[in-house]
Amino acid sequence: MMTEEEYMKQIADKLARMNAYDQRQKIANEKNISEIDKLVDLVNKILAKHGIADTINKKQIRFNADYVGNITWVDDKKLSELIFEKIYPTPTRKTFSHYTKFDKGISVIDKSEFWLFNLLQNFDAEEFRLFYKEHGLDGYEENTETFGIWTGYRPLMSEIFALCLTTEENSSSTLWNYFSDNGTGLKLTFEIESKIPDFREVYYSNIHDPKPIELLKDLFTEIKNQFNYPFNFTYMSKIGAFYIKGVYENEQEFRFLIKRTSDNYNAWRLQPITFQNEISYIVLPFETEFAKFKLIKVEKGPNCDTNEFDKIIPLINARHQDVEIIK
Repeated sequence: MMTEEEYMKQIADKLARMNAYDQRQKIANEKNISEIDKLVDLVNKILAKHGIADTINKKQIRFNADYVGNITWVDDKKLSELIFEKIYPTPTRKTFSHYTKFDKGISVIDKSEFWLFNLLQNFDAEEFRLFYKEHGLDGYEENTETFGIWTGYRPLMSEIFALCLTTEENSSSTLWNYFSDNGTGLKLTFEIESKIPDFREVYYSNIHDPKPIELLKDLFTEIKNQFNYPFNFTYMSKIGAFYIKGVYENEQEFRFLIKRTSDNYNAWRLQPITFQNEISYIVLPFETEFAKFKLIKVEKGPNCDTNEFDKIIPLINARHQDVEIIK
């Protein structure tokens, strides 16, 4: 049990921390008057340097007690949107393919729905963490809190759910072998109409010479050098969720993500279902407020049993219209 002396010391320490924070915030508020124009000008110069013609204004970024950015007290997230779109442009193609095991493919076809697993399923492949490591963002280590916001890897990864896709023309043996059970599964091709911004092509880190993304490197470095504040912004976790090791580059991956805590759309109603330990999934029907998926092609894997494939053709035709079937 805590002694009275220990309890009073704890209270005193907490009050000291609160007072120190208030003093830092007071300084930040003064900078939001005296130095905000310089900050906006610097950010816009960096954006222009990297081919972004649009600009931000002083309502879209601010000084805070411990960082510069747009996480709190900024309603307009334009800066994050510009960064996100530059690194991960909105796909222009309309058709995408999904490699899957035979039984899982039958379930997708029959029920017209996907199971999207959270990113903890890929934890051992260093997904998500790789982005923070290569960009020197130490505040995102396990079990840490950054700027008053919980930012440990696992809590963030547990709330982001992904459907992995590739280009329709990609028929890499790696995809058949890894995702389609050594070619015994199926390749499903869809026309996709995304209704949320989190459908993007992934960014592959250079396998031989890993380097941070130049736009982010300049923002992190130059803001820190000129104002002595770290830069932090919303969408950071989503940017990390699309950042993959270069060894997987031949997969030409696109990801449809749903982040349950996103401010851009209401995904809280999607209740995760426990799969194994911390790994969970959400069920996504082909047509929702998040996206519309139209099945247009089903292809038999090179090692898929022909007789078994023939048995599912009636199911395909019964559940979906105008689907091309490739044996």
